[in-house]
Amino acid sequence: MKKIISMLCAATLFASVLMGCGGGGKEEASSDAATAENTSGEDASAEEGKSADGIKVGFVVKSLADQYWILVKAGAEAAAEENGVELTFIAPNAESDVAKQVENIETLIAAGVDVLCIAPSNDETVLPALENAVKAGIKVIAVDTDSSLEDKVCFIGTGNEAAAKEGALWAGEQVGEGAKAIVLRGRLGDATHDAREAGVVAGLEEKGVEVLEVQAADSTEEKGMSVSENLLQKYDDVDLIITTADSMATGACNAVEAAGKDTLVYGFDGTLPVAEKVEAGEVLGTTAQHPYEMGVLGIETAIKIMNGEEVDAVIDSGQEVVNSENAADFIADLESKVGSAE
Repeated sequence: MKKIISMLCAATLFASVLMGCGGGGKEEASSDAATAENTSGEDASAEEGKSADGIKVGFVVKSLADQYWILVKAGAEAAAEENGVELTFIAPNAESDVAKQVENIETLIAAGVDVLCIAPSNDETVLPALENAVKAGIKVIAVDTDSSLEDKVCFIGTGNEAAAKEGALWAGEQVGEGAKAIVLRGRLGDATHDAREAGVVAGLEEKGVEVLEVQAADSTEEKGMSVSENLLQKYDDVDLIITTADSMATGACNAVEAAGKDTLVYGFDGTLPVAEKVEAGEVLGTTAQHPYEMGVLGIETAIKIMNGEEVDAVIDSGQEVVNSENAADFIADLESKVGSAE
């Protein structure tokens, strides 16, 4: 909704019109392979310059099929509503649908957003679209997954390689030197999973754990299960399956249970379903990122940029190892955030 506020100045006897964005609810917009939400604040501002109420932010993630991205969305929506920012949140149905993500970016360029927050599924493929966004005067922020875009303003997220190594060091310590592990990673070519794979392998090797094989399971529970089933048949003794996303950890856990093995499973993302499995003793642990905070930081950083403030080139959203000792507290905090996303 746009409010037109006419301000009359008696000294000069002319009118000026200020345009602002507002509105109380959410508008759903969708295509056959994308979901979009538009959220804006209640009141427009008549202050000089670009107030938060006049800022339009576009947010594109890899998919909304995984709870991780739903939490990013929830954080962004909460911050947008609190600050009166007009938010359009779009994602393909699957992380592998990179072409649809490019289309999502083009949609937001055409919509005239001021700031674009992007978690690129494939850096090389989406780069031309991001360059077009910059040419259109749009400020670009990389979220969760960094971009090689030279003119991006900043990156918000976890140091994926360091975080993955931290988790692998802990998991490697639990299974002990001489143990054997399988690594399941996300889609080949995804920079995030490239970094996590490197961190996982480095951490395991540092702890003397043999990495039997690394295979892509495309960050889905179904592929996580099928790939794990095949590898558990291929190798007689597997002490640990460690993944670069919790969705695959869930699938691996199902495969281990079906095979009647005692192989331990360790994930990455800190999603609620896997955290609950950690608390129940079904999963060894998970490296938790803070996706809700990433969403919040995306909106807060967009506001700072549009108000002419300087921001750090890298904004670390943090991570932690979730295990049996801290799972209950982690779940309680996460449940409150998941509730806001429903």
